[in-house]
Amino acid sequence: MLYRWQTGATAWLLHRITGAAVGIYLLLHILGQFGMKYGGFEGLRNFLNAKAVVVILMAFLIYHTLNGVRELIVDFGNGALYHKKLFWVMMGIGGIVYVVTLTAL
Repeated sequence: MLYRWQTGATAWLLHRITGAAVGIYLLLHILGQFGMKYGGFEGLRNFLNAKAVVVILMAFLIYHTLNGVRELIVDFGNGALYHKKLFWVMMGIGGIVYVVTLTAL
């Protein structure tokens, strides 16, 4: 028996993963700022400011934000009737925003 990934379950799982990753990044960022004031943690700050980390963080932030908006529409509107289409519309918007953001870096 093969499991087929459903749009809603995949969106839910990715929302939790990106939320946890952004939270961990925020905690590490605060720790790096603390280290900047009192000395130390240069390696952590260099890692957090690396181009690859910033690019991945942008993707996570854009996805998490747009999926949160989608969830609000589904919960408080008639979005439950068309949540799959709404997911793909939000991912299209997210792709455009991501490309524009990358060109600004």
